[in-house]
Amino acid sequence: MGISPRSEFRNRFELAAYRLARATVGRGGPGLIEPVGTLLGGLFHRLSRHRRKIILFNLGLAYPDLTPGERKHMALQVAQHFGRTLFGILRLQRMTPEQLLRLVTVEGREHLDGVAQSDRGAFFLTAHLGAWEVAALYVGLTLPSGLGIVHRPLDNPLLEAELEKFRRQFGNWTLGKSAALRSMLGAIKAGRSIGILVDQKTRPQDLGVNVPFFGHPARTHTVLARVVLKTGTPVIPGFVYAERGGRFTFSFGSPVPVESGDDVTSLTARFTGVTEAAIRRRPEQWLWYHDRWRELRKSVG
Repeated sequence: MGISPRSEFRNRFELAAYRLARATVGRGGPGLIEPVGTLLGGLFHRLSRHRRKIILFNLGLAYPDLTPGERKHMALQVAQHFGRTLFGILRLQRMTPEQLLRLVTVEGREHLDGVAQSDRGAFFLTAHLGAWEVAALYVGLTLPSGLGIVHRPLDNPLLEAELEKFRRQFGNWTLGKSAALRSMLGAIKAGRSIGILVDQKTRPQDLGVNVPFFGHPARTHTVLARVVLKTGTPVIPGFVYAERGGRFTFSFGSPVPVESGDDVTSLTARFTGVTEAAIRRRPEQWLWYHDRWRELRKSVG
């Protein structure tokens, strides 16, 4: 059975709601955005029974030593964080580059500077963690040719067009997932850098392998590993954590090593391990609502 097409009414309603939020709450500072986002994120968590079930299952897999009460508390923290993040993105759209740069504290700056000063591109490995949109904007401001962003377009084309302007506002450019491999190879050959997120489950039509993620097999896209094995392009981990008061901490790590004998599976597993370590640093800021272990969840009812 095919997926039902989205109605034009729904698309326009979502666009109108987005623009209304941007014109109201999005024009405020952290003193308005943080409490409103926290409230609405918590409300969504309480009303969305299906998503609440997914997040509690995921946390149970990843943190089996937590009590049910502790997992429920973390699940609520996740919802509140993403409520704040949603409205924070609206605030970002009004910022100048100088304003954004002043809000970011950087750890491991030398890894970013090394790419900026080189005539060779790199991959920046990140995840749906903290404030990943800030990560792309910040790196793009630092690199002479901006940053290419690999992403899957939203189901709502009207909303996607709005967010496309946001992603490009500081000189970045986007690569759709449908032609990601070809586009990535072309960009890397031209000495440009690319930001990529590999923490979500692959679709059936995508190439993927099962690798350990929080102690359980998770089907993961291999496109990054395939390009790195083909081109030798360095991979720099970079994760932005949201802080209170509308500030951010951007943490860069050393390039992920590629060892002799590595293949697509072993390298994908290493990238996933780096991602897991970053999530464990601030687990309440990862997108646990994503149905990452869907087959396992379905098998246990």
